[in-house]
Amino acid sequence: MTISGSIFAAMLTPFNRDGSLSPEGVAPLVDYVLSKGVHGLYASGSSGESVLQSRDERATLLTELGDYARDKCTLIAHVGSASTREAVSLAKLAEQKGFHALSAVPPFYYKHSFSDIADYYKAIVDAADLPLIVYNIPILSGADIPTEKLLELLGDDRVAGIKFTAPDLFQFGELRNTRPDKSFYFGTDEMFLGAAAMGTDGGIGSTYNLIGDVYVGIQNAVAAGNIDEARQLQRKANHLISILLKTGVLPGLKHALNRLGVPVGPCREPFSPPSAESIKLLEDWMDKHGLTA
Repeated sequence: MTISGSIFAAMLTPFNRDGSLSPEGVAPLVDYVLSKGVHGLYASGSSGESVLQSRDERATLLTELGDYARDKCTLIAHVGSASTREAVSLAKLAEQKGFHALSAVPPFYYKHSFSDIADYYKAIVDAADLPLIVYNIPILSGADIPTEKLLELLGDDRVAGIKFTAPDLFQFGELRNTRPDKSFYFGTDEMFLGAAAMGTDGGIGSTYNLIGDVYVGIQNAVAAGNIDEARQLQRKANHLISILLKTGVLPGLKHALNRLGVPVGPCREPFSPPSAESIKLLEDWMDKHGLTA
């Protein structure tokens, strides 16, 4: 089972000022992100604040996105949850709404055995006839799955690959070298060049919402053997990321998009608004690079 495209924005979720979900904000966000040349959208994941939403809110977002964008680009629905039942329900909905692939973080909060995790993924792929990307993000999920166990998950033909959001490029390379028939998407934005040089199949990242063209450029430059250009683009991305670490990555990205006239609203509590000092740094960076409304 294959997935079209290689550079996917880990889509933010639009909220209203009062913190309620904003279905009306989906279309403007989609249009802006796709204008940067990315190949698709990865919805309702970490960047989408999915763990701060109810199942019904996530379903509303997936419904709105599927209805608006399924014929515009590749859509990947992140359906991961602490509950297998909820993940399965969202997977079925994503298939109904025309998504092209699924993804799921391992079940979190409780410390599950690998057998439980494998059963969770099996239930998801049994629920919908769509390729699945395992979302490996141990720092947030708490599930640090060893290489040999990740390879076991890839043994299911319905598992298309892995979204690898970790700094371990050695493990990333070992996985890709062992299963070259699978797709591996790198999710640590500040190290994308390293993964691209090792032969990643693409990337899925939060900063792609704002500067997706930079990551398309890195991938193209590496493919063309233009490492100097790729380094310059990664430095550009990393300068932004260094500022976002001061604003808070998601609050900073939302502030930037709102400033551009893309109505994504605030982050949900307990996220706090960025400081005035960090906002000034972010806005100066945007002005320097021509990101103005």
